Amino acid sequence: MKKILLLMICVISGFGLYAQTSGGPDLYGYVWKDSNDPNGQAYNWIEIIGDSSTVEISGLTDDNKVGPFFLPGPFAYYWNTVDRFWIGSNGYLSFSANTSHAASFPIIPTPDTKNNYIAALMSDLNFENTGDNIGNPAKCYYWMSPGMDSAVVTFDSVGFWIDTPVAGTIDYNGVNTFQFILNYIDSTITFQYKNQSGTNSVAGQYLTIGIENISGADGLMPNSNLFPPTNYSLKFIPPVSSTLQINDAATEYVDNIVTGARFISKNVTGAYYLNSQVGNNGNTVLNPFSVSGVVRSSTNALVVSNIATTDTLDPGQTQNLSFANPFIPVNAGTFKFINTTTLAGDAFVGNNGKTQELLVIDTTLAEMTLAYDNGVAAVGGISWSGGNGGCANYFIPPFYPCDITKASIFIVADPMSVGYHIKVFADNGPNNSAGTLLDSVNVAGSSITAGQFTTTLMTAPIRIDSGGFYIAWNMNGNQVALGQDLVAPFSNRNFEILSGTLSDYRSRETEDLMIRSVISRVGVGIEDVDAETGIGQFFPNPARDRAAITIDASVLGQGKIVVQLYDMKGALISNEQMTIQNGQLEINLTNYQTGLYTVLFIANNKEVNRKLQVTK
Repeated sequence: MKKILLLMICVISGFGLYAQTSGGPDLYGYVWKDSNDPNGQAYNWIEIIGDSSTVEISGLTDDNKVGPFFLPGPFAYYWNTVDRFWIGSNGYLSFSANTSHAASFPIIPTPDTKNNYIAALMSDLNFENTGDNIGNPAKCYYWMSPGMDSAVVTFDSVGFWIDTPVAGTIDYNGVNTFQFILNYIDSTITFQYKNQSGTNSVAGQYLTIGIENISGADGLMPNSNLFPPTNYSLKFIPPVSSTLQINDAATEYVDNIVTGARFISKNVTGAYYLNSQVGNNGNTVLNPFSVSGVVRSSTNALVVSNIATTDTLDPGQTQNLSFANPFIPVNAGTFKFINTTTLAGDAFVGNNGKTQELLVIDTTLAEMTLAYDNGVAAVGGISWSGGNGGCANYFIPPFYPCDITKASIFIVADPMSVGYHIKVFADNGPNNSAGTLLDSVNVAGSSITAGQFTTTLMTAPIRIDSGGFYIAWNMNGNQVALGQDLVAPFSNRNFEILSGTLSDYRSRETEDLMIRSVISRVGVGIEDVDAETGIGQFFPNPARDRAAITIDASVLGQGKIVVQLYDMKGALISNEQMTIQNGQLEINLTNYQTGLYTVLFIANNKEVNRKLQVTK
């Protein structure tokens, strides 16, 4: 990982320091034993490289994660089961899509928003294989046993990231070969270490080994800041039964899976429909409970108030909620949609609520600035050592079509006058990630005034007809620093760029990056028409099995509407007349493959389309 500002090298060897050979139980009942324990398991490396059923994992670089990958079946983990995982380049597997880790690393357990993972060697590892690091031997592999009774992920020959400011030198050292083993026969989790050498360039918490549950309130950490020996194994053993009873209601997300901010037009006749997903993260059946869905202004004044009641939820079950009272965007400004679960006797209140940033825009203007920040930069700014990193913001405009005409970047400092590049990407990569490069503009250091925004014209206006786009800031050298806004609400639309790869910005839930986009109108936008029809947005989106959309009864004739689905090639794959029930229409996606679909709604001689991402 390229680090923010200056880091020092920590060199500690833990080979001879593993006096404790077992530990636990945690609250749920997990215990751990290692291969040095008289009653522990033997180190027994499972060689999966070269097996015909082994999959080599692509896409890992520096400080990112890839996935999801699917397990042979539901695997028992604490009181829930997991059936998929994401691989983090920093030596962990996550069972939640939004969990990613970069230095410094967490103590286990830590109840926050980055829970539900297993860490065999969570440290600053480096898969980068570009530029000075061409030839990096780091690889990762995934294998399922023929009988589907175990799953193995192996990190092979992965080095630590080290800070090497001298051009032409590699940014990694050491060799770490280790593996994760999930055993379906007894539900144990084993970490094995074949090779371990080298150190990294991280101060503070530079190494975490352990397991953490979905709430972050329970877990085991056999090792903190001690490198494991070679030819060594750790096993985590669940209890035969647990008397722990967990009542835990949680807000999974608001509006979209990342609770990402939305830009909304204030100049249309219609409403912004409020949706969320809540879930039972405990191990007991939850009777119906209340959920609050409110909108507040930037001064915290109450604008919209809702109370909804869930169904009875089994452990692990989720439910999508659509609130009765929508948000009417009358005034431009920043608003907060706050979703909060209210359950008597809730064990963990830290996951009860999530807040979505809503940015209402005056779309009658010739030009509109899309911004997540408040214009006030924190002291210092963000700057990646080595001078070849960057950051990006993802924007979904409030109407279509529109033209991207300018980008504005707040630079805190550029003492060496190196400047930066602005790059614009379409969101046509997998799962709406950054795909096609639409423009690249160099901004010279001489044109920058520290402490304010620098606005740059695009090479030519960039037309956006659907979806969103990324504006990326790429450093031209050392010490140029980007502004950070530390005042809530936060957009969750920020990314960091290391080794040319966009990954979730590590502080996206507590910061916004001061990167803005300027757009202009192109005739009448489709969102203006959509809002007047009273047809909302799909929820959830992306969706797996089902997606719902809110439709105002006033747009319908006899309560029916024609719904057509088109795939990415424009082929019509479904055409049917559907009935609206309780103001909602639900689409069954069970038979649809992963991909982006266009859904066309036809009623009362009007046509409106919506984009729907299906993820299996």
